[in-house]
Amino acid sequence: MECQKNTSSKVSLTGDFKGGLMDCRGIVAEPVSKRQLVYFRGSGEDKISNLPRELIDRILLCLPTHDVARTSVLSRFWRNIWCTFPFLVLDTRFYSELTSKKEIGTIASEFKKVVNMILSSHTGPILYFHLYITPVIRYCSIQLWIDQLSDKGLRSLDFSFKKRETVRLPLALFVCPELTRLRLFNWALAPFFKSGSFTSLTKVELFDTSITHDMTFGKQLKTLYLRRCSGIEHLAPQFRKDNNLRSVYFEMSTKFEWQWLQHTRKLGYLGLVLTPANSKMMKVHDLIKLLGEIPTLSYLVLYGPTLKVLGPPPSDVTSMMHTTKAENVRSFSLVFLKLCKLCPISKVVYLMRSFPNLQDLCIALALDQVKSLSPTELETEDYAGSLDWKDMFLDQLQTVKIRGVVDSSYALYFIKHLLASCPSLKVISVFCSTKSSDPKENLRIKQELQQFPRLSLDAEVIWC
Repeated sequence: MECQKNTSSKVSLTGDFKGGLMDCRGIVAEPVSKRQLVYFRGSGEDKISNLPRELIDRILLCLPTHDVARTSVLSRFWRNIWCTFPFLVLDTRFYSELTSKKEIGTIASEFKKVVNMILSSHTGPILYFHLYITPVIRYCSIQLWIDQLSDKGLRSLDFSFKKRETVRLPLALFVCPELTRLRLFNWALAPFFKSGSFTSLTKVELFDTSITHDMTFGKQLKTLYLRRCSGIEHLAPQFRKDNNLRSVYFEMSTKFEWQWLQHTRKLGYLGLVLTPANSKMMKVHDLIKLLGEIPTLSYLVLYGPTLKVLGPPPSDVTSMMHTTKAENVRSFSLVFLKLCKLCPISKVVYLMRSFPNLQDLCIALALDQVKSLSPTELETEDYAGSLDWKDMFLDQLQTVKIRGVVDSSYALYFIKHLLASCPSLKVISVFCSTKSSDPKENLRIKQELQQFPRLSLDAEVIWC
């Protein structure tokens, strides 16, 4: 059995079903039994092959790359499906299966040989390409592969390094006219080529990536997602006044600058996971003022640690509430929130009071903290009573989801005052933590929730 390439760049497969076939990557497909052949090629209608090609591609996208190639043995129709399949996923699983039985000294050459074979034999457009790169793969090989992809209508690209490498983005990427999405894992971005500039990128996602020089992905960028990245201060040129950012997410990335948000006038979604180590302190009052100046911002997500970056609420809350609001915010989520201390509650209440048009609220409690430091009922009730709940201005709030509730008195009093302060409330869904194994305690909390007074006659409490 051998893999032969004809003049039309298609891969012809030789051999028979009994012995198996070799696909265009040099991988021998598993033999197909006569019983399987009857199933696929019997008198019954072949419904899968008659599906629209787009739907076939979506089904194959759910399979590992090796299995997608093995479909070539099903019938004559399926022989060319692999060579025109527009989604190539050469990820860690592909790499492991390809090199698991190879000698260490031959892994690099074998991997490059197979990738070259896949790209050279592919006869259709490649819309999505995911490549896992190990240190043995040289930069010149990456450049060659991108050169080949740039002529195939590439729209979405994932690059992941086994360990962080300082690498320039290949120049061919800048001339991919249809490339709209770029995702990088474990990169150390070197300066861009001076002649290079992205013209079509609308979404960039960076994971565990370091940035060493000032750079921009183009003013047409709409989505920027950064997770555990360093040197993000070099992205300041991305936040100029003419930017078109619609969605921004920063998680544990140094060093975030609050002033960037002053120029994101088209922003609709903002997610922040900050700590004092990777962000300057910000007064909560100033944050509300900043958010209120972004007219399109409707969805805000804050993670628990971010509250440590925000200073305490102003002492004169009532007067502040009349002058500082973010009326644009419709959906507000707090994740990994520790409702076991008094200070976070005061910040949460102040933030909620500042969103008078809030419609959806979601709170996910930090499960490792919901039981710790729980105050006495008297302490909790006294503190909750000291908060000015009557001026919450949450006339629009309709749905609330709270996850991780166990037996935290703070969480229960928080729910109690929400029910008593929201006239349009329709449902509060309370998701109990799986760490609570006492059914009697769960029943007690559920009964207590049902007895809380409600300002909205339609308000329903669902215990999950």
